[in-house]
Amino acid sequence: MAVGFFTQGVQFTLPHPLIQERTLLLLRKVIERAWQLLKENEPVNFLLASEKEDTITQLLVEIIENRLRTNGEVAGFDKRSFSPVAREPKISNYNKEHPDKMPDIFFPLNREELVLSDQDGLFVECKPVDAKHPVLSCYCQKGLVRFVNGDYAWAMQNALMVGYVAEGYSFKKLATAIDEKGGVTFGTTSHSELTEQGIYHSSHQREFEWLEGHGKACSISVAHLWLQI
Repeated sequence: MAVGFFTQGVQFTLPHPLIQERTLLLLRKVIERAWQLLKENEPVNFLLASEKEDTITQLLVEIIENRLRTNGEVAGFDKRSFSPVAREPKISNYNKEHPDKMPDIFFPLNREELVLSDQDGLFVECKPVDAKHPVLSCYCQKGLVRFVNGDYAWAMQNALMVGYVAEGYSFKKLATAIDEKGGVTFGTTSHSELTEQGIYHSSHQREFEWLEGHGKACSISVAHLWLQI
């Protein structure tokens, strides 16, 4: 694929500016509220504990987009401030060789900085965590790694992992999984639980090069929000 002209005439900076902490906290609150509503109002013939990841994510996005962004019940999140939330939009990876990458959830950001608007947002990858879906082989090697290898959020400095977590699983399992292959597979530079915020946090070096002479990709900061089933 010829990519030399893909930003011709476009002014932008790499990496994109950090997503502000208050925005990250707001979007976490939105996801947590949607999860609460889903648990309190499970659809007919739907059982959260046994549903597939895609079905859960679909319903979460429907609640976020059709209810929360519409009625503004989470203060600060509404149609005036945020564009439509997308489930599995087709977005290219860092070198355009894979134009149909599909992050589970994408919150576009309406920012005035010089950015590539189709790549500017909070990328969210969702994975189940249970006996059939181990933290290392499923959550990390099929989820987290996508932020490290440039599949998702390659222009960004922040991203979010969401776990649909069965009873008995805690961040201790995530810490162990990252430690097992953290430095080699995930380029991990640090990771720890932020107890007061109810999340886990990890930072990762990225080894790919941005196109058109923009240099080596910066590291990425990933928040891990685990939603208990």
